[in-house]
Amino acid sequence: MKKNRSSFIALLFASMLFVSCAGSRDSAPEGGDMADAPCTECGTQGDIVLKITDEKFYREWNQVAFSRIDSNAVVGVFPALKVTATRPEDCKMCHSFSADALDFDLARVEDSLFAKAFPKMQRDLMIVGMRVPDADSAYVDSLSVKLLAEKFVEGKRLDDVTPWEERDGVEQTIARQLPFKLKELLNGIASRYELRYLTIPLVLNVEMDPDLGKKGGFTWQIVWSMWDARYGELVALTYSKFTAATTTRVAPEKEWATPFASRLWKLLNTDVAHFENH
Repeated sequence: MKKNRSSFIALLFASMLFVSCAGSRDSAPEGGDMADAPCTECGTQGDIVLKITDEKFYREWNQVAFSRIDSNAVVGVFPALKVTATRPEDCKMCHSFSADALDFDLARVEDSLFAKAFPKMQRDLMIVGMRVPDADSAYVDSLSVKLLAEKFVEGKRLDDVTPWEERDGVEQTIARQLPFKLKELLNGIASRYELRYLTIPLVLNVEMDPDLGKKGGFTWQIVWSMWDARYGELVALTYSKFTAATTTRVAPEKEWATPFASRLWKLLNTDVAHFENH
């Protein structure tokens, strides 16, 4: 049964109210219990206002693949494949911070922007019980490992951020030839689940810092990608890294992905037909 990701994420957020705040994924506190008492350090009124500094970025588009995006196609939406959520032991504003919470918040941003950029595109979440049948649970469990281990730019694995760090400030159109194994893996996913596209946040690293700004902040690093799985092509990719510090006395205890929204939108909303590499 097909369900949209927004409904699923809403249900997940509701369920989070009844479970521990500790993430089940790669959360990495420096010590202590993630499940703090109700937050007394987080503001109850006003918006979280952040100042972005130390920004690094890279963006690329396959001009042909991006220009021919079929807005009526089905896109399989992967959760972030590798998430690291780091917080200090004495972080009183981190009660809601976890790897799962980061991924859910990123999903909120992705869904909103995709609906705006491609309103006719059907987005199906690649999780067992959604687009993926229960019988495929073992297959899906192995997919993240297989995808991240595949070699790509400069022969480096997909979970290696160094190729993008070294291209800081670069935006370009480029058609990359995918290694055979990676192309075959994408083709297999497309065929198995009758998909055209895949969106995959490959790596997401966030570290909370209570000493940043007026009420804390965080560092954010992500590699986000979109693939034409049927043709075995990378459609677009962005690398984004920055420091976000509060300028008001409302702690960043939610909506960590909000600053990334404008950066992802630039990737999705660029007219590559008139784009000049720089």
